[in-house]
Amino acid sequence: MMETRTLLLDLGENAIRTRGFAGFSYADLARDAGIRKASIHHHFPKKADLALALIERYADNLDVAFSAIRTEARTAGEALNGAIALYRGAIDEGSSACLCAALATDTALLSDAARAALEKTNANTAAWFEDVFTTAQTDKTINAIASPKDEAIATLAQLQGAQLLAKAAGTGDAFDNAVLALQSRIIP
Repeated sequence: MMETRTLLLDLGENAIRTRGFAGFSYADLARDAGIRKASIHHHFPKKADLALALIERYADNLDVAFSAIRTEARTAGEALNGAIALYRGAIDEGSSACLCAALATDTALLSDAARAALEKTNANTAAWFEDVFTTAQTDKTINAIASPKDEAIATLAQLQGAQLLAKAAGTGDAFDNAVLALQSRIIP
């Protein structure tokens, strides 16, 4: 049987990714987990504590995923395609967004620690993209790179924004259309 803390993290992440941070309560989690609210408070005294734990877990999982993409990709272009696929996979055909994009719309509701963790996760993700674009300047598998750092920030914004468009439209097609220009720069 799944540990209660892990179950609460899984349910909380799903709730945030589909409904936003403000879109669920501990009563919702208690119902979905089949436990009492007091049990949730035992693991996460405040919703802010849950948010911070979720961001930290998500950041660790994202690091693993990006590491696997870089290991499997033979070129920077393949790594970028892998990242696009990762972000595409997080939208569940338009009903969800990655945790960072979902929380970005509710930052005013987050604790200082959770906002700092979210900012750090986005910065680490941008650094990963910067490394990909730096490699692409050498292996020439992504066209028209002006500045790897600028490209990284723009790519992160484009992928998270594409997720939000897909969520608003309720279809993965919106994501696909939003990243076409980015994908067209990748040289096979």
